[in-house]
Amino acid sequence: MRLRRKIEPDPKEPRLIVTVPGEGYRFDGLTKTRLSDQRPSIPVPVPQDDERRPEPDPGSPASPEEPNERELPAAEAKPVPSPPANQARPLASGPRLGSATLAAAIAALVLFLSAGAWIILGDRLTNTREAVHLSLVVLPFANLSGDPSQDYFADSITDNLTTELSRDNFVIARNTAFTYKGRNVDAKEIGKELGVRYVLEGSVQRDQNRVRVNAQLVDAESGAHLWADRFEKDVADLFKLEDEIVVRLARSLGAALTKAEAEKGGRSTSRDVIDLSMRGWSLINRGIQQPQIEHRESNHEARALFDRALQIDPNDSGALAGSAETYFIDYFNGWGDPGTDYEAKLLGQANQAIEHDPNNPYVYYPKALYLALSGRPREALGATDAGLAVDQNFVLLYLPRAIAENSLGRFDQAKADAEQAMRLSPRDPAIGILHVDVGDAELGLGHIDAAIDAYRKAIDSGLHMFFVYTNLAAAYAHAGKMDEARGALAEVRRLNSKITVKWMMEHMPNFPAVFEGVRKAGLPEE
Repeated sequence: MRLRRKIEPDPKEPRLIVTVPGEGYRFDGLTKTRLSDQRPSIPVPVPQDDERRPEPDPGSPASPEEPNERELPAAEAKPVPSPPANQARPLASGPRLGSATLAAAIAALVLFLSAGAWIILGDRLTNTREAVHLSLVVLPFANLSGDPSQDYFADSITDNLTTELSRDNFVIARNTAFTYKGRNVDAKEIGKELGVRYVLEGSVQRDQNRVRVNAQLVDAESGAHLWADRFEKDVADLFKLEDEIVVRLARSLGAALTKAEAEKGGRSTSRDVIDLSMRGWSLINRGIQQPQIEHRESNHEARALFDRALQIDPNDSGALAGSAETYFIDYFNGWGDPGTDYEAKLLGQANQAIEHDPNNPYVYYPKALYLALSGRPREALGATDAGLAVDQNFVLLYLPRAIAENSLGRFDQAKADAEQAMRLSPRDPAIGILHVDVGDAELGLGHIDAAIDAYRKAIDSGLHMFFVYTNLAAAYAHAGKMDEARGALAEVRRLNSKITVKWMMEHMPNFPAVFEGVRKAGLPEE
């Protein structure tokens, strides 16, 4: 912090001594002076003995770049917008820093980091670095408001999105990304300079009452546009709105990156664990909206990929969780071998994944689903809550949570969970299942028409799985619309020829309203 105040043009926006979350600090002074349009050297003022270290005002939060002695972990840090230029900064006394101490500290820092910085510099200048899987740079979002004072909002969206995506991907540091601010540089050129596969760019337009955010993902190798999303909403609680924007974009972008990487991997000869796991999860995600035969085939293809990954690394959490998920899909659809020990395949692998990677919310998902659908809703809630404690915005965990709440008769809470997930990820591939969860809650509350509407929305979203039609048939039967109920039941039998009330009670959530409804519609007991 002391060095920053001496050598940075603006210590609140450090560009030379960069914080690397979870690791420490990196000196970017060499690369900045060689790669940017700045002057070849940065003058370092000679400090006076009466210069004092400013301390944060007791009434305001500490800057993320100048933490208190009781510093938060990097994962909890949130970028804070810089105050307007005309806002006074608090002054306070602090320990003195003599010129000799400063000179020694700078010399030690440069000596320690110059070799690594030179290697990074050489890589960028020669453009020889190979892009790694799921590597990207989040370029500074453009401020289209026509008001330069709104730059801070666009920059804050960029900062928070960079932090969120850094949890699971290789993301270029914020300070490096901001050297491209205001520059019209081709995505291919950026990809070569930084050694990344993808470039995320976007814009923010904010007026008095509304904010609009556009984002698009570009393949840095081909220049092709792979994904785009738009967010528009009224401004109420600005910082709550900012978090909602970031979570939605990060979730949608994560699915797009996984799909893009899987397609690249399909053409690659690489068989490393990460690549195999990503391809397996992509098949699982696509299977949600596939017809039954294709879904079953893609599920078994995904398991084969996970098995190959586990042959390389038996403890890889992504492959363990993925393999457990494929067994759950077989169990739920009735595709599995009767001799399969699902407790071992599902809970065994899921628990092993959690043991090796408890800070990864994905690993809790298959366990929570299986518990919710095998008559253990309270245990399912324990698994979902453990995962949401890692990341409260992890959308997939709201699926088993809503199922468990419905099974326990907590219909209002189940509906709230499903609707929260849809707010976080309105274009989620699994949004059809969320509509089913809402329909189940409405059915439990006695809102039959609302339940039918929710089930129809699930079908309209592209979800044509048997359980949507069983629940729709039950709702129609409760509404006295028997022709519609029998029509939905005919679709159920086409999708799952083994279906009976007994089978449903063994494989589906404990939901008496659905069981009673399908009986009325004419589904055999056994």
